[in-house]
This record gives sequence, C-alpha cells and structure tokens, in this order.
Amino acid sequence: MDWFTRIVTKLYAQVFVALFVLIAANAMAQDYGTLTVKGDLLCDKKDKTVVSSVTIYRYYHLSQSVELMEQQMVKRSGNFKFNLEFDKEYIIDVASNTGVHKRIHLNTEVMKGYKFENQSYQFAVDVMEGDKVTPEEEAWVYFDPSKNDFDYTDQIPVAFQDR
Repeated sequence: MDWFTRIVTKLYAQVFVALFVLIAANAMAQDYGTLTVKGDLLCDKKDKTVVSSVTIYRYYHLSQSVELMEQQMVKRSGNFKFNLEFDKEYIIDVASNTGVHKRIHLNTEVMKGYKFENQSYQFAVDVMEGDKVTPEEEAWVYFDPSKNDFDYTDQIPVAFQDR
C-alpha cells in the first residue's frame, strides 16, 4: 500500500469514528418527554373504610408478559399520578375494597413526526358505583392522529387489535 492510500484510509477511519460518536451522543441526549397520567378516585370523602390501589405494569405484547412498574395506595377520594415513557404499552389497574376494578390499557406510541413534549392525560374512576352492569371495567387509551392527542374508548381500538 502506498503512503497516499494509507493516509486516506486512516483519515476515513477517523472521520467514520467521529461521526459515529456524534450520532450516538445526539441519540442519547434527545429528550422525548413524558406522558403524565393523572387519575381521580371518586367516592364519599367521609367514608374512611374505602381503600383503593393503583398499580401500573409495563406490557410487552410480543411475549404477552407484564413488569410491575409502580403501585400506589389511595385512601378515600384521592388522586394518583404516573409519568410514563412514550412508545411503550402499559396496563393501569385500579382496584378498591368496594368491589370496583378498572383496567386501563395505555399505548403511548405516537405517530412518526409527532413533536414529543410533556403531555398529560387525566381520567376518573368512581370506586363506589363503578359500572352498573359489571364491576370490572376495561378502557383503552391511545394516540389518535386525527386529534393529535391521546383519546379514550370503551371499545378496543385498531391500535390494540391483534396484540
């Protein structure tokens, strides 16, 4: 190999390594923000016997497994709050000693090109009444591109089908 080829090869390798380091540093430094989920438990504030728990799981739909992320005990009529990462799936379980149980499937995947920033989503669970037909309720929260925001439904949306 002549001296010119060695210099060009060495220079090319150094530029490649520098470019790789810059791209990796930029990817690690990018902050996508969080989705703050806030919930309110509705019941008689004077009834001191009501105790509820709110548990959040990370859901892995490929393996159909869950990982416990956090659990909070909420007495009487109170509220709770979680900060979740984007582009993941979660299950939020609200259970009360009144017999009400609500499961919320939350998909924080957003459409490509969406400006990531801190977002919030809020909902309420009536731990005294619940659903009149069955105490177990299921809900789905997902990003709706037509609204450019998160939405809620009692029917399984397309985002959760075949998972």
